[in-house]
Amino acid sequence: MHGNEPAGVRALEAVFDRLAAEHLSVDGWFVGLIGNRAALAAGRRFLREDLNRVWVPERLADLEQGPAGLSGESLEQAELATELRPLLNGLAGRTFLLDLHTTSAPGPPFVLLEDTLPNRAFALRFPVPVILGVDERLRGTLVHHACARGATAIGFEAGQHDDQASVGRAEDAVWIALGALGLVAGSTRVDRARQRLERARSALPRYAELRHRHPVGPTDAFEMRPGFANFDAVTAGEAVATSRRGPVTAPESGLLLMPLYQQQGEDGFFLIRAVRPIWLRLSSWLRRLRAERYLHWLPGVSRHPDRPRAFVVDRHTARWRAVELFHLLGFSCVATDDGEIIVTRRRNDEVPDG
Repeated sequence: MHGNEPAGVRALEAVFDRLAAEHLSVDGWFVGLIGNRAALAAGRRFLREDLNRVWVPERLADLEQGPAGLSGESLEQAELATELRPLLNGLAGRTFLLDLHTTSAPGPPFVLLEDTLPNRAFALRFPVPVILGVDERLRGTLVHHACARGATAIGFEAGQHDDQASVGRAEDAVWIALGALGLVAGSTRVDRARQRLERARSALPRYAELRHRHPVGPTDAFEMRPGFANFDAVTAGEAVATSRRGPVTAPESGLLLMPLYQQQGEDGFFLIRAVRPIWLRLSSWLRRLRAERYLHWLPGVSRHPDRPRAFVVDRHTARWRAVELFHLLGFSCVATDDGEIIVTRRRNDEVPDG
């Protein structure tokens, strides 16, 4: 999806080559797509606009007429949407999407996902940190689009852009996905891939949630302080970057994720916080019980007047950490300017098979 992140493309090429060389059959559909070919050829994240921020309904509606007359990322998106449409429409049954990325900072591999039970079950096949709640911080990603169309979809961050190890990690992720979904059987590559990623994870937390995103604009003169890596610990008030307004500090303590060390990009850095596994088990249990049926009984919580899958939370009267409760139950939360939070149940949060 980003032209300065070639590791995923090289990894897919390697997997296809090995499948052919070792005469391994694929029991199902295995499709590899390059997201932004023009930006890849130029070695840039994007040419005009970030292709991984434009998968929104209004944009997709404009592209329905086809690629004629389009250029840049609009053309790339129209062509990619055409390729994805039959796959996301269930051409061959249930669809899984693995979106391969790298970051400008060094660090171990990790997975990003919208916290639905099918996404979570798929993500747990990869022995790397699992970061929940990406959809609350980023709009218009391909993963979000795929989830909205009924697919199980996650993003895999393989490491730093120019690190050769990132190619191997992305390749490992593809082999693990092929094995987990039963597309490839009888290959030792899947077990070896899992072992390598387990070693890369080391002592990092298994689960974490996105807590903060620092947006940057073209006139901010944002510059990350040197030396940070993914999962570095920072404390509240610590200066982590500078901008034209002065020092940029961490709003809370946590672990740093994806600090920006490249010219293009609208995300200065993210902060994450480890989540204890017991909360994940509790949330799965509550969702299976459909506990959201009783949420409107809570103080400060009411059903949304126009959206059947949504609730309105009054932050001034809601009690017992309402946002955390809604997260447990699979809701995405968006704050408004009038002291309310709109919480929406994520689509396709059904209990996965197996």
